[in-house]
Amino acid sequence: MTSAGTSAPPTVVIADDSVTMRRIVGSVLERNGFRVVAAADGVEAVQAVFRTQPDAVVLDVQMPRVSGYVAARVLKDDWQTADIPVIFLTSLDQATDRYWGALVGGQRFFSKDFEAPHLVTAVHELIAEADQARGGRARLVPDPVELADEEIYSRIGDLLDRKLFEAQVTDEMTSIAATVFGFEETVAAVLGVLGRVVDYDLAAVLMLDDHSTYVSVARETSRRQYAEFFTAMAEAAGQASGRRTDVADLVPRIADPAGLLGADEDGGMATFLTMPLKARGRVVGVLGLSSATKNAFGETSLTTLRLVESPAALVIDNARLSGGVPS
Repeated sequence: MTSAGTSAPPTVVIADDSVTMRRIVGSVLERNGFRVVAAADGVEAVQAVFRTQPDAVVLDVQMPRVSGYVAARVLKDDWQTADIPVIFLTSLDQATDRYWGALVGGQRFFSKDFEAPHLVTAVHELIAEADQARGGRARLVPDPVELADEEIYSRIGDLLDRKLFEAQVTDEMTSIAATVFGFEETVAAVLGVLGRVVDYDLAAVLMLDDHSTYVSVARETSRRQYAEFFTAMAEAAGQASGRRTDVADLVPRIADPAGLLGADEDGGMATFLTMPLKARGRVVGVLGLSSATKNAFGETSLTTLRLVESPAALVIDNARLSGGVPS
């Protein structure tokens, strides 16, 4: 990885299946001091970006093999290219097109009847914004990477699988509000969804207003682990609220239909993970997970929890406001 030099002209990858458009856009940018790398479709665009690490990317949408939308998603999904500004330059110009372009990471959206000065200004602005976001520090440029077509298709497949998984988990979480009634039942349903996608021994939702702590026991768990878990939850509540919280302040409500609490005689808590539940601009509770296995919650678990935190918090807070927390 190297720092980008200040003397070299900024590089822009342009991708369009029209030779004429590539020539027009390339000429406009080159006359204004940019180095241009051209690509004929979405696959070539991704390859060119990883190979040259440009300062910006200009993508058509409707291209062979891989569309500009998909190419942008692949670029934004990789840390090596995620911060490179993306501009869409396309014949599509409906509100839905602009919406989708922004959703996949595009920062500007031009139709193909664009005016050259506007495009040049947008490229300059986005490169300047990226520099400002780095605090004026030189851009760290990863070493060039040569990607075969097959690797790009594999990345697209992995990305699609992950997005479908994320959409399904989010849908399950948000559908709780329409299918489950009652506060405790809602919390139990939220923890039930979590239990299907994250491996934990104990999970809890602690409400900061009254310290009600709803615990789900998913695996054989020792009393020692349970005690350690509650101590950790009290500490997490104190950090989230800014007020000291003792274990004695917590009001436990335990769901253990299989009688798993106490089934493990010796194990203690080896991993604890917590995150605040934020709804309507404030922290309403704390979600905590515990495991007797060291390093039980890897990056996949953390990504899943970050995904469900917002919908889970909103569903729980809606249930609290509509039905009240039972005493």
